[in-house]
Amino acid sequence: MNNQNFISLCIAGKASAEEIDDYVERWHQNQIGQDRDLAECLGMDAGEYACWVRDPAELPAIIAAHAARPRGKA
Repeated sequence: MNNQNFISLCIAGKASAEEIDDYVERWHQNQIGQDRDLAECLGMDAGEYACWVRDPAELPAIIAAHAARPRGKA
């Protein structure tokens, strides 16, 4: 995977929500996103990250919300 965040990769069809644990593990192993915190590497703001940590089942809704945003909006 390149330097895109995880949610962007999901929206582009280059990753699936089920791969998030592998992506997080790669971050912990300093294989990706060394210059970013985990939330930023995932493509989430603090509220989205907290929501996902509390309830991982919310990930598809978070991805869908990002996909529905106009391009160029964080």
